[in-house]
Amino acid sequence: MSVKGSKTACSGLDWNVMLGLLAQLKKDKKWQDYLLICIGSYLGLRASDLLNLKWDDILGKSTLELKEGKTGKSRSIRINPNCLNAVEFVWNHQPKKHFHTIDHFIFVNRRGKKISLQYINRRLKTIFEEYKVKTDNPSTHTLRKTFGRRVYEMDDQSERSLIMLSMIFSHSNIAITKRYLGITQEEIQDVYLSL
Repeated sequence: MSVKGSKTACSGLDWNVMLGLLAQLKKDKKWQDYLLICIGSYLGLRASDLLNLKWDDILGKSTLELKEGKTGKSRSIRINPNCLNAVEFVWNHQPKKHFHTIDHFIFVNRRGKKISLQYINRRLKTIFEEYKVKTDNPSTHTLRKTFGRRVYEMDDQSERSLIMLSMIFSHSNIAITKRYLGITQEEIQDVYLSL
């Protein structure tokens, strides 16, 4: 646990590790953990925006219309079909409770109240320990960085992907995005050798 106000670097998950973790969580019927990691990794949202998602924001939609809490900017995000399928699967398979309604928050505690950022950070640490997933300083940023690293790798570690991610993450420049993703100068130099 870090000291309040200090910064600790976390790392993202390898995409295949994340997919394997999703499969295990689904098999174990840990629905909220499954959706937390799935939606967080596929959409790359800030934790505050992730926590504010309601079922009707995603369920049956191909696009998420979002007003970011931190920046106040409106965004339209296409929802990956794998993410959408996961949301629909959980909606249809999790036990129905009195607060399980379309206009309710996706991530809630046992009493149906929206969960906190601190709870998510503790929960992710527990999940990663339980399923033996190796990552540095697990937190909600781990999911956002998993998304970012995947975009970067899928676009052959291009400068273009860094520019897109800088826009998605609302970073003021790509140097911040590179630091955020933990991209080293050596990795950047290797791009030139891979041509």
